[in-house]
Amino acid sequence: MAKEWQLMEPDPDQITQLTECHQIDPLLAKCLINRKVLEHQTVEDFLEPCSYQPPDPFQIPDMAIAVTRIQRALEQGERICIYGDYDADGVTAIAILTQALEELGGDVFYYIPDRFFEGVGLQCNRMRLLAEEENVSLIITVDTGARAFEELEYARQLDLDVIITDHHTPDTERPPALAVLNPKERGSVYPFKELCGAGVAFKLAQALAKVYPNRVDLGRHVKIAAIGTIADMVPLREENRWIVASGLRELARDEQGPIRCLLRKLGVRGMPNALDISFKVAPRINAPGRLGDPDTSIAFFKAGTPKEAHRIVEIMDGMNTVRQMLERELEQKINRQLRHMYRNKIPSFIVVAGRHWHRGILGIMACKILRRYGRPTCVLSFDHNEAHGSIRSIPGLNILEPLDGIASLLNSYGGHPEAAGVSLPVTNIPQFRERMNELIDSRNDACKLVFFVDAVVEWQDLDRKLFSTISKMEPFGIGNQMPTFMTGGLILESEPVRKGPWFHFEASDGHVARKCTFYHPNDLNFEFERFDSVDLVYSLTPFRDDYQVQIIEMRPSEN
Repeated sequence: MAKEWQLMEPDPDQITQLTECHQIDPLLAKCLINRKVLEHQTVEDFLEPCSYQPPDPFQIPDMAIAVTRIQRALEQGERICIYGDYDADGVTAIAILTQALEELGGDVFYYIPDRFFEGVGLQCNRMRLLAEEENVSLIITVDTGARAFEELEYARQLDLDVIITDHHTPDTERPPALAVLNPKERGSVYPFKELCGAGVAFKLAQALAKVYPNRVDLGRHVKIAAIGTIADMVPLREENRWIVASGLRELARDEQGPIRCLLRKLGVRGMPNALDISFKVAPRINAPGRLGDPDTSIAFFKAGTPKEAHRIVEIMDGMNTVRQMLERELEQKINRQLRHMYRNKIPSFIVVAGRHWHRGILGIMACKILRRYGRPTCVLSFDHNEAHGSIRSIPGLNILEPLDGIASLLNSYGGHPEAAGVSLPVTNIPQFRERMNELIDSRNDACKLVFFVDAVVEWQDLDRKLFSTISKMEPFGIGNQMPTFMTGGLILESEPVRKGPWFHFEASDGHVARKCTFYHPNDLNFEFERFDSVDLVYSLTPFRDDYQVQIIEMRPSEN
């Protein structure tokens, strides 16, 4: 499965037309065309995302039914449970709805099943306990429930009303819930389908704000929705782009809230960008859930004073440190297994497995292996009978398709085209590995790891003006990747120096030398040294008050 550099070359006439019509830089026009922006929204909405008008929340099917039922619960003092998931998308969605209902005077609490003992999603026994012991009469799910048919039928027997808010692709049959709020539900006319769980929860908060004017603090909630949207890696187009841009703008105005407290801890001043959220904030929101304590993340969002927020931020930061330590330990075990199993021939689909590996970090490890080898990867943790795992795939390979082809080997599976979860009998692991490789091998070119390049740029043309031009495309993320450039025939002017997983060196075109950083895993040999001639694919990323050249891929120059 080779890595390939592909220069994107849009129609020159289209570049000229976009440049002249909107009075923008030709390079910016080229990047917008490469991202197919005009297929989804206007240039004005894209470049000024806060001016975008989000669709009416009542266009989501069943929204009116859900709001009417919530109104009745509020009026009659019913006990409401927000039932969610442990990850950043789940906890942000929980935080949005619990706080919105508290603002309306609701008797509301949340429940997150223990992923290690109960699994994820709705559980029949837990719903019975909620009804009998907590006197709950209304459950609102977040980021889950779209496929919980058996559990929803059981809820009916308990006289429990369930409102599902979810964003995962549903089955062909509608779940038997009172209301199903999912933009992807069959027959939905909602114009934007790519909301995350926090995004759908925010739409419900928007709908409640329409019914209860001036009582729901949407500015507070959009900050949290922005974090969930970035963390869940949904496409940053249209409404998602508006949510993120609006949330970041609200964060810039926030001087006292818990998120600002965390940003200060992380050294982020003023208005954060999406990369700050993705690489600094989201891991610390995720860490407690990964370690089995998502309540800490919920408490963080609900912190009422700077002192309380600071206390929880320190706890979260400590948990993130533990998470990093666990990752390093597991990475060493995985590397040994990879060397033993595959030696010099890496298959199209990598499967590694170990007894009692920490299930909270399997997805992270799958991401690391994918990035290292350019192969879709599954990392499994097993006990005596069953294995649970996370899969990460490459762009262009919908991993759910081969999983559909081997469903008989699995106990369960689901997720997204590039990120899925599986469980299977331990005895099926060898066959799972073999069949997945057969199915992926049959796809041939679809499994190439392609690095798309926006433009070939002269080394001496990199400057603050160019960086300012591409910064107009923020916020960056899935569906709107940071622009990538290629420059060939450069000379490494300095000996590469390692700092952790990063290499630092200077590259020159003979006229200008620039500092570069390159992420490179510790266990791989760095193939380049001083005076080598190289071609670079890179992005310009924010660094303090300036920018830096961050290498994505490099290869020996053919010049």
